[in-house]
Amino acid sequence: MIKKIILSVLFLSFFGGGFFYWWDSQADVRELNKTLPKGVSVAKSLFGNEYKVINKIDGYEFKVPKGWRGVREVEYIPNRTEGGYTATSIGIEGNEGAGRIISVDRYKSGGDMSNIKSWAETNFKTFELVGDFKEDTIGEFDVVKTEENVHLGGMLIYVFKKDKAIYAIVNGSEEFIKYIILNGKW
Repeated sequence: MIKKIILSVLFLSFFGGGFFYWWDSQADVRELNKTLPKGVSVAKSLFGNEYKVINKIDGYEFKVPKGWRGVREVEYIPNRTEGGYTATSIGIEGNEGAGRIISVDRYKSGGDMSNIKSWAETNFKTFELVGDFKEDTIGEFDVVKTEENVHLGGMLIYVFKKDKAIYAIVNGSEEFIKYIILNGKW
């Protein structure tokens, strides 16, 4: 009987301590998620401090680069119309390092979205941006990419298509953009 009581106390202590450890380790994520709409959240692994952004509203998720050591800020911009397209955006700022600010824009409906290179070139003209697009393949995606030096200070823009949506990712680091594309569920 005493062994059962001791084992029960040890089990409850271990379980309770694990719960409080988890709760404390998730404090930054709880704070970030307070400002996000239902369906958009930041999740953090229990061990290893890996973060990911989950967007159930628009149907995608991706891991945040480890070099950022977490997420400082997240902003979700809901449906808006730009250039005849419906767009949503997520802006993220990581905690540390260069290139820690990124935008993920999702465009759908309206206009011809069959050729992503001509779509990107047309939208650059519409918004008076400047860039020479090159084609590439990242994982399973055909990507067009450019560097915008006139208005965006050398930011890289990668555009790819999945199903009936076009994604544009803007960041200063090719490495981070590739990481997000390859480690995402689009």
